Amino acid sequence: MRKQRLFVRSTLSILLLLFSGASGILSATEIWIAPQASVPPSPLNRAVDFLDMFRSDAPWRKTAQAVSVFKLYGSYLEHAPQDQVNLIVENLNARRISIAVEAGVLNTPVAKPACGGPGVEGYSTIARAKLISEKIKKAGGSIAYVAMDEPLWFGRYYKGLPGKKPGCRLSVEEVIDLVMPVLRVYRDDFPAVKIGDVEPSGVAYQPEWQSDLQRWLRGLRERLGSRISFIQLDVPFSAGSRQVAAALRFYQQLDVLRAENLIKDIGIIYNGLPTDRTNKEWIDNAQNHIKLFEHGHKLRPQQAIIQSWTPRPTHALPETDPESLTSLVLYYARNFDGAK
Repeated sequence: MRKQRLFVRSTLSILLLLFSGASGILSATEIWIAPQASVPPSPLNRAVDFLDMFRSDAPWRKTAQAVSVFKLYGSYLEHAPQDQVNLIVENLNARRISIAVEAGVLNTPVAKPACGGPGVEGYSTIARAKLISEKIKKAGGSIAYVAMDEPLWFGRYYKGLPGKKPGCRLSVEEVIDLVMPVLRVYRDDFPAVKIGDVEPSGVAYQPEWQSDLQRWLRGLRERLGSRISFIQLDVPFSAGSRQVAAALRFYQQLDVLRAENLIKDIGIIYNGLPTDRTNKEWIDNAQNHIKLFEHGHKLRPQQAIIQSWTPRPTHALPETDPESLTSLVLYYARNFDGAK
């Protein structure tokens, strides 16, 4: 009996070590990180120390142990010098962190379309997808995930802004027809790549959105030959409680569709506000958004995406700085991940 008790205690100790890791961080939820990364003179923002993340001694060791996927923006990869891509890929390979690319996938087959196309988010070309793939391959890397940049929203629902090119307002089937040529580029170059989708919570305010979403996912499953890997919710928190309510409806519907085997995982993008004036304000707001969904509403996403495309936070490093993006990853890993 004493030997049995010792065996049980030893087994439990081993299991605890396996689940906690050297840093004491659990891994029940897959954590993604996506710092700002653009090439000047892009109007997008960029963490000033973005490239410093890819030094071997960069101060985010514990964060790197918690992160499963590093999401890179397609807009960055298109313009980034090859030596920067080489540096990124080599470092992420060494850390055994998978690479995701978030990019437009709505194909623009003509140079000057009447709607959509250049100047409208979510659109791209076959040539741009090939450029991104070639840079990652040349660096010795592999794209594990493609996160489609809101194709359902910008292909079907987006109307356009005053003085700007209008949205195309396509049918669901037409949206699928447009994304497939670009997705084929990534699948041809990386046969094991997993295709996922990023969509704004505002989808849940559109007419017949539930049936649209089901047709979208079923159509993709038929054309791809398998369900998509994920849908990640982009919540415009600056719009207040209305968008939070929409996000909750969207999440509940995704749970239904997940049970129907139309998607594998549900993710939530956690960030601050575009109006935040300091790094601390941004981090504080991002933490509040995490608590709102995972404590307040008891949501249990399979993916937590710590991401920014706003001027804050200006720094990704170090993880010990409570105002850096990597510190937010540790905050999530220590307080939410594993507590499901």
